Amino acid sequence: MSSLLSTLGMSSSALGVNQTAISVVSNNIANMNTEGYSKQKVNLGALFLDIPIGNNVASQAKTNAGVEAISIERYTTTFIGSYYRDQVSSQSYLNKEQQAITDIANMFDELKGQGLDTAIEDFYAALDNLNQYPSDMSARINFLDAAQTLTNSMNKTASNLNDLKELSVGDGVSYESLKNSEIYTSIQAINQNLEKLANINSMITRSQTGTLENNSLLDQRDQVLNELSQYANFKTTIQDNGTVTLSLNGTKLVGGTKVLAKFDVQTAKQYDDYCQMNGIVNTNESNAVIMLKKTNGQTLPNINDRMDTGLVGAILETSSTKEGVNVNTILDNLDTLAQTIADVFNELQTREGAFYLDNAGGTIQLSNANLEDYEIFTASDGGANITASNITINALLLEDGGYNRIATAYFPDYDPLNPDSIDLNAVGNADNIIAMINTKTDNTSAAFDAIGNISLSDYYSGILGKITSATTAKTNAANSQNAVVTSLDNKTKEQTGVDLNEELTDLVKFQTAYSASSRVFTTCNTLLETLVNLGL
Repeated sequence: MSSLLSTLGMSSSALGVNQTAISVVSNNIANMNTEGYSKQKVNLGALFLDIPIGNNVASQAKTNAGVEAISIERYTTTFIGSYYRDQVSSQSYLNKEQQAITDIANMFDELKGQGLDTAIEDFYAALDNLNQYPSDMSARINFLDAAQTLTNSMNKTASNLNDLKELSVGDGVSYESLKNSEIYTSIQAINQNLEKLANINSMITRSQTGTLENNSLLDQRDQVLNELSQYANFKTTIQDNGTVTLSLNGTKLVGGTKVLAKFDVQTAKQYDDYCQMNGIVNTNESNAVIMLKKTNGQTLPNINDRMDTGLVGAILETSSTKEGVNVNTILDNLDTLAQTIADVFNELQTREGAFYLDNAGGTIQLSNANLEDYEIFTASDGGANITASNITINALLLEDGGYNRIATAYFPDYDPLNPDSIDLNAVGNADNIIAMINTKTDNTSAAFDAIGNISLSDYYSGILGKITSATTAKTNAANSQNAVVTSLDNKTKEQTGVDLNEELTDLVKFQTAYSASSRVFTTCNTLLETLVNLGL
C-alpha cells in the first residue's frame, strides 16, 4: 500500500512539473516575435526523501520522491553586455553623423534643384550677355535678376542649414526653440529610462531568482540598458541579485533602486549668463549645453565633452563650431563666399575709372559720387558684414531705372581733374563687365584673399568636394558599424531567441511525459481503489 501511495505521489508531482514545463514552452512560443524576449527552460531535478537508504533495493527505491522543477532558466549571452552596448552607442553616433551630412548634401544637390552651381553659372551667363549688349536695358535687368537669384539661393541654403542646426540643438537663445530640438527630446528620453531602470531594479530585488517574473524583469532591464546605450556610452555593473548600477564617466546615475542624478539642457545664452555670473571661462561650442544634476544637490553645469558618443554625442558634434564638415563649417564657408562675391563685384562696380549710365539724363558719368549707392551687393540687415544669410541686391539698383547704375565701362586713365581727358560720349565698350566676367577664373584681386586666392567657382566646388567626401566617409563608417551590430544581433538571437523547432520538440517531450505520468497516476489510483474495495 505504501509503495502505491508513494508512486501515486510521484506521478502527481510529475504531472505538475511537466505541466509547468509545457507552460514555459507555450510562453516561449507566444513570445517568439517579442523584441528583447529571452527564451526560457525549466531545469528539472530528481527529488529524494531524506530517509535512511538501507542496503536493499526496496529501501533505496523508497527514497525516490519523483521530480521537481528546480528553476526556470533564462538564456543569456555574453553579447548582451558592455561590449554589445558600446557597439550600439557607436552605431547611433555614426548613423546620426551620416544622417546629418546627408541632410547637408541634399541641400547642395543640383538634381533636386538645390545648390548654387546653376545660380553661379546663370550669373556669369548674364554677365556674358551684358558684355555683348552693355547699353541694353533688358541685358542689364537680366543681369540684376541673375544676381538676385544668386543671392536668394544663398539665403535659402543658409536658412536651410540654420533650420537644420536649430532642429538639432535650438537657436542658442530661445528656450522654446531648445524644447523643440532633438537634443532636448533625447535628454528627456534618457531621464525617463533612468527612472525605468530604478523601478525595474526595485522589482528585481522583490522577485525570486529563477522565476518567470524575475526573468521577465531581467529582459526589461536589458531592454532599458540597450535603449540608453543609443544615446550615450553609459557604463553598467550588474550586481549579484540582477540589479544594475549605471554611470557616466565615473558619475553614478542609478544605484540600486534610486536615481542618483538626472540630465538637463540649457541654451548657449543661459550657460553664458551662468559663466559670467560665476566667473567661469566659457568654452562652449554648441547652441545647447547639457548639465547633470545630482540628488545630493551638486550640479555639473557643462558635460558636453562627456557625451562624446551615441546619439547625443553626434548631435552635439554635428552642430558644434569644431573643425570638420558640419553645419557650422559649411555655413562659415558660404558666408566667406558671400562676402567675397560682394567684395569682388562691389570693388569693380565702384572703382575709380568705372562709369555708369545716369538714369535721369542718360549721360555717362563716373560712378564714385557716393559709392554705397552703386554697390551691387549689400547686407539686408544693414550690417557691416555680408553673409550667406543677409546678402542681397542693392535696393537702389532695383528701383525704376536703377539698372542704369551698373558700371559697364572702365577708363583707368581718366583724370578726375581733367573731365576732357576722356571722350565720355565715345564710350561703347564694356571693359568693366569684362573684368567682372574674368573673376570666374582670375583671382588676382586682394578681394580673393579670404577664399585662398582661387576663383569663386573653384571655391564653391571645394565646398561641394568636402561635403561629398565627408558623405562617402561617414556613410561607409555607418554601414560598417551597422554590419557589426547586425552580426552581434544575429549571434544573440541564435543563443537567446526562440527556435520554433526546438520548442516543438520540447513540447512533444513534455506532453509525452505528462501523458505517461497521467497513466501511472490512473493505474495507481485504480489499484488503490481495488485494494480498498477488497478491504486490504
